[in-house]
Amino acid sequence: MSTIADEYEPLEVIGRGSFGTVRKVRQKDTGAVLVRKEIEYTSMNNQEKNHIISELRILRELDHPHIVRYLRHDHISEKKAIHIYQEYCDGGDLGKIISRFKRNKESIPEEFIWEVLVQTLLALHRCHYGIDASKVNLFSGAKKENEPTVDSETVIIHRDIKPENIFIMEPKKTIKLGDFGLAKMLTSQNDFAKTYVGTPYYMSPEVLMDNPYSPVCDIWSLGCVLFELCNLHPPFQAKTHLQLQARIRSGEIPEISPVYSQHLRNIISESITVEPDSRPTCYELLNSISVRMFRKEMELKSLNETLNAFQAQLVIKSAELKKREVAMRDIEKRESALKSLENREAAVQDLEKREAALRSLERREGALELLERKVQAQKLELDRQLTSKKRELEDELIISQRRLQKQREDLENELMEDFEARKRAMDQEGKEMRLYYQREFKHVVEQEVQARLNELLRKKAYPNDDGELRRKKSDSSATSLDYHTRPHSPSKPKGPRELIDESPQQLYQHQIQNQHIAYQNQTQQHVQHKYQHQTTSHPASSNYSNVSQQTRPPLKTRNHDSEYSVARTEFGARKRITDEFERMNLQKRNTPEYEEHYMRLHRF
Repeated sequence: MSTIADEYEPLEVIGRGSFGTVRKVRQKDTGAVLVRKEIEYTSMNNQEKNHIISELRILRELDHPHIVRYLRHDHISEKKAIHIYQEYCDGGDLGKIISRFKRNKESIPEEFIWEVLVQTLLALHRCHYGIDASKVNLFSGAKKENEPTVDSETVIIHRDIKPENIFIMEPKKTIKLGDFGLAKMLTSQNDFAKTYVGTPYYMSPEVLMDNPYSPVCDIWSLGCVLFELCNLHPPFQAKTHLQLQARIRSGEIPEISPVYSQHLRNIISESITVEPDSRPTCYELLNSISVRMFRKEMELKSLNETLNAFQAQLVIKSAELKKREVAMRDIEKRESALKSLENREAAVQDLEKREAALRSLERREGALELLERKVQAQKLELDRQLTSKKRELEDELIISQRRLQKQREDLENELMEDFEARKRAMDQEGKEMRLYYQREFKHVVEQEVQARLNELLRKKAYPNDDGELRRKKSDSSATSLDYHTRPHSPSKPKGPRELIDESPQQLYQHQIQNQHIAYQNQTQQHVQHKYQHQTTSHPASSNYSNVSQQTRPPLKTRNHDSEYSVARTEFGARKRITDEFERMNLQKRNTPEYEEHYMRLHRF
C-alpha cells in the first residue's frame, strides 16, 4: 500500500532541530521541489505536542503570498512522526544574507530593506487582523479608513520573528514569513497571551518579563530585524541573559547607520519602543506615507515588468513568424526546382513512356497545386494571427499609457484645486483681517472722541467744577498730555441724557454748534493713537493701548454671517451723540448698513 511519503523523492538535508529534520524533497509526478519537516514526537511533552498541533492549525488557515505556503501533512503512526510539506524558498533566509554582507564588509541596499519591511508587514497584517491589507490608492480623495477589527475567532501572533524565519523566493526576491512553530492563536475573549517563547535577541520587553502581550510584540521583533539589516548586528547584545534582559528593558539602541534614509530610521526607532501602547501597530505602519509610497512604487515596478514580458513575447513571436516565412520561401524554391527537374526528365524519356510520364506529371501537378493552396492558406492565416496579436498588444499598450496619463492629470488637478482652495482661504482671511483692523481703529477713535466730547460738554455745563478739578490736578504730580492739549470751553453743552428728549432739528443745531470741538478732538485722537500704536509692544503702555488691543467680534456686513454685537469698553455703554443723530436720520437703528455708512462717512 503506497503512502504519501512514496510520492516524493528525498533529497539533501537543509536543517536539523531537537525534534526532527528539515529535508528537501522532489515530487515524482511534477518534479516540483518542496520542503518536508520530519518531526518525531516520541520524546515530546504535552506542551511541545500542542505546539505541533497549533502550527498545523495555523498553517491550514494562512494563505498569503508573503507567508510560506502549507501543502499537506502526513502522520506516520508506526514511526511516531509527522511530516509537514511546504513550499521551498530557494533564496535562503535573511540570516544568510546578513552573514554574507557582513563577511564582505558591505552595506545591504536600502531598497531591499524596504521590501523586507513592506512584505513582512503585509504578512503580519493577515496574521493580526485575519484579512489582507487594502491596496494603496494615492490618486483617490477618499477619507481615511479606520483600523480594521478582528471579525474572525482568532488572532495569530508569530512571537519568533528573526532573520532565520524570513525567507526569500527567487527569481523576484519575494519575501515570505515562515516557521510558525511558536505562533500563538488568541481567541476574541482573551486579548493577551502570557507565555515565554521566542529568540531572546529579538524578544519584546513584555514577553521577556513574562507580562501579558499583544500583536505589537511582533512589531518589536520586526524592528530588531530591520536594525540588524542596517547595522549587520542585533540592536541588543550581551554576554549573559540578565545583561541582555536589562538592555532590552532600557530600550536604548545604538545609532542606525546614517547611509540609510531618515524615514527608514524613524520607522525602526518607533518599532523598538519599550511601551507597547506607544508602539505602532501593523496597520499604522502600512498606512504611513513612506510605506504607502514604496508600496505604490512596487506595484508600478511589477506592472512595468509585466509590460516588458509582453514586449519580449511579441519579439519572440515575430522572430518565429519570420523563420516560418523563410521556410515557406525555401519550400517554394524546392518545389520549383523539382518541377524543373521533372520537366527535364520528361524531355529525355522515350516516346513510348511519354504518355505515362505526362499522366504522372499531371497527377503531380495537381498534388503540387493542392499543396501550394494549403501553404498559401496557412501563410495567410499566420499573417492574420500576427496582425491580430500585434494590434492587441498595441491596444493594451495604448490603454496603459492613457491610464497612466489620466492618473497624472487627476493628480495635477487635485493639487491645483488644493492650491486654489488655500489661496481663496488666505484671501478671505486677509480681507477679514483688514476689516477687523478698520473696525478696531474706528472703535478706538469713537471711544476717545466720545470721552473727550463728554468731558467738554461737562466742563461747559459746570465751569466751576473745572476750576476745582484743575486745582486737584495741580496738587497731584500726575499730568496728562490730553489735559494740556484739550480745548477749554467756557460753557457746557447739553449732555446725552438731555439730548434724548430733543427733536431731530434741535439735535442737528447742537451738532453744528459743536462741530469744531469734534474736529479738534478727532485730530488729537489721531495723534495720540499714532503715538500709542508705536508703543504697544512696551510693557508700560497706557490704558488707551490696552483698549485698542481688545478683541472684538467680526462686524456683520453683507459678506459676513456673524451676529452684530457692541464691543465692551472700559468706559461702559454710553450713547454717542453722532451715532444717535445718524441713526435718527437713517431711521435704521442697529443695522449693518449703518455701520458701513458710518465708516464711509468718516473714512476709517
